[in-house]
Amino acid sequence: MATKKIVEENENAVVEKEAVNVLDLLLGADIGTIKTPYKDVEITRLSEAFGTPFVVRCEALSPEKYEEVQDNAISISGKDVDLDMNNLQMLTVIEGVKAIITDEAGNKTTSGLILKNKDLMSKFKAPTPKELCRKLFLSGEVAKMYETISALSGFSNDAVKELKN
Repeated sequence: MATKKIVEENENAVVEKEAVNVLDLLLGADIGTIKTPYKDVEITRLSEAFGTPFVVRCEALSPEKYEEVQDNAISISGKDVDLDMNNLQMLTVIEGVKAIITDEAGNKTTSGLILKNKDLMSKFKAPTPKELCRKLFLSGEVAKMYETISALSGFSNDAVKELKN
């Protein structure tokens, strides 16, 4: 099979890469190497309030979960379709923010969706995850976490690159 060169231009140089058959890549891949992207973020206001870093993990949403969140943020009345952006942001944060547990060795793991935690909802007298979200986070904090989760879920300018022929 003849190999083909792909030329990419970036701001510093022209880079040549070997063309790859994506089907061969996928068929030969160890499925465990494809991980859900995440980013740990600190809520500085809560860190200051508690006197210790308040860090949560923002994880990408699966396509199915993202579709579910979108469906719950849309209202349809006749021919009118309305997307409630505040609701979309909050639902995305509810489904994408996890609590982090750090052990003595400094290893981090997650312990589930923080805003769906029944004990936490009870402690803050929040009957729903939305209500807990409103009690814990400011609007700007929700918006920033939403932006992070959306970018991790592939909604960023660098998620897909257009190549020049």
